[in-house]
Amino acid sequence: MRGGYREGSGRKKGSSHKVSLSTIQEIMQKEDFQSPLEIILNIMNQAYKSEDYKLALEAAKGAAPYLHARLNEVNANIHQMKKIQEMSDDELHYIVSGN
Repeated sequence: MRGGYREGSGRKKGSSHKVSLSTIQEIMQKEDFQSPLEIILNIMNQAYKSEDYKLALEAAKGAAPYLHARLNEVNANIHQMKKIQEMSDDELHYIVSGN
């Protein structure tokens, strides 16, 4: 039979299950702590200074999503208007009728 209570299953009482906010803050307060973004940017800058442009480019590609939002596609409806003298009778009627 599947599901339901089974003897000895599940997390044991008193076991830690989450990293507390205070633990995360302690880690971030350490002098040598670097975020993943800082590490990538350091690699990029060092590679660029040593003229290893291929590595610098790869590191820049890795850092870009953290620094720049991805642009969304924009649909633009552009209607080019003709001069009244160039419009047909049907086009003029359409404009006047408001349809």
